[in-house]
Amino acid sequence: MKLIVMSDLGAKPTRVGTLLNNNRPAGVHHIVNIANNHGVDAEAIDYWKDWPEELLIESIVSFFGDDPTCWISLSGSIDGSSTEAFKELVVKIKKHCPVKVMLGGYRVTVGDSSWVDLAFMGRCTNIFTDWLEGKDLDQYVHSTNPLTYKNPDKIIRETAVSVVPKDGDFWSPRETMSLEMALGCKFNCSFCGYDYRGNKNSVFVDKELLTETMQTAYDKFGIKHFYLADDTMNEIDDKLELLGDVCEDLTFEPDLMGFIRLDVLGGQPHQMELIKRANIKSMFFGIESFSTNVTKLIRKGGKPEKNMDTLAKIRDEHPDIFTYGNFIIGLTGDCEKDIRYYAEKVVNEQLLTSAGCNTLRLYQGLDNTEIMSDIDLNPKKFGYEVIGTDRNWPELGYSSQSWANDWTSSTEAGRITSWLDDYYDKNLQSRYTGHEFQSIKSCLPGLSHAEYNMALPAHNVRRTKLVQKYIKQKSAYLIG
Repeated sequence: MKLIVMSDLGAKPTRVGTLLNNNRPAGVHHIVNIANNHGVDAEAIDYWKDWPEELLIESIVSFFGDDPTCWISLSGSIDGSSTEAFKELVVKIKKHCPVKVMLGGYRVTVGDSSWVDLAFMGRCTNIFTDWLEGKDLDQYVHSTNPLTYKNPDKIIRETAVSVVPKDGDFWSPRETMSLEMALGCKFNCSFCGYDYRGNKNSVFVDKELLTETMQTAYDKFGIKHFYLADDTMNEIDDKLELLGDVCEDLTFEPDLMGFIRLDVLGGQPHQMELIKRANIKSMFFGIESFSTNVTKLIRKGGKPEKNMDTLAKIRDEHPDIFTYGNFIIGLTGDCEKDIRYYAEKVVNEQLLTSAGCNTLRLYQGLDNTEIMSDIDLNPKKFGYEVIGTDRNWPELGYSSQSWANDWTSSTEAGRITSWLDDYYDKNLQSRYTGHEFQSIKSCLPGLSHAEYNMALPAHNVRRTKLVQKYIKQKSAYLIG
């Protein structure tokens, strides 16, 4: 049996321009490792949409050779929006060899699925392992067209992902790698759609494996920049302490970006030393709102004065740390006056390196209700009246709804979002989110926060070169 798993995170629009992604999905390489460990000849193909089509097809067909059982898979984390392009590729590959088709990772499978043989929805490497071992999977059947497997809601049956990079994957020192400390988040924010939210029994990564992953990434490929994929890195000290222990065992100094809860950090100020010890140099705060009328309803804490004092302390004592704050506009209990007041305070005191916002969306039609937030499931309970459909995504299989609440509507909230995002963009040091900043910093290290605002074109040039080099090396490796 042979297996190819393909991935592509493509390009991302930013306030500066289009950012070409230089981060590969860890889940793809995790799946390949599991298959390899079960005797399957498996390979990952990253950045597949950047490949010249003829070279891509030649590489895949050459790798499969005359093996009687060949599977080609596309992995995605959110939706099936890229499956149409993948389908067109599969049709062309089938002219050369009889491959079977697998989709994995997608939270929602959509559209014509007659060309798909098998699908795995959500996080289910345990099911993939059982499939490889020929076990009975009836308990995991979610749907039958195509045959789709899925784990029971909110039950963690996997381990956190930490993938030791292989020689044949040809990483560049200008790429970032994704890591996980643990699966599960004890919080259950009302707007959150994280699969394992409200779970107080986190499943931690193996310390030795994490150390091997990071050290190998540096020793073989020179990689020093990492994303922490955990929904909340500081929900408990254990995550930060584990990462700090690993960093102390490494022979280099890594640079990490992670999601941090501001209210928890304010209530547990000792965590700042743990964050420094763990080499987290970019922090993404999902603040959502400074108003206590809002935070109680969305299940977040911290008074506005306390949260702002915490930001000021970070600014003064750790000016080298990049801080990004994200806000949701339209939350019940908020008001435009408060939003503007706190925004002006953030800007006047430069409490964040960068900040941005988005309008609250209410989603309907998701096949996988596990990833619907509590607000999505019961808008009325949280003060929202659904007044129509705002936007349909037929290619994704769901829609967002127009709404009204105690002080605004989705349309009016959109107007405020545009103003606020522009205000932060023009008046804070950086124009990037935490993820965007980490990507550019890994590609072009050594600049100041503000200097990176002008560095996007240079980043995209360097990223294009590193992907071209990867394609040249990987294609030669697959063709043999």
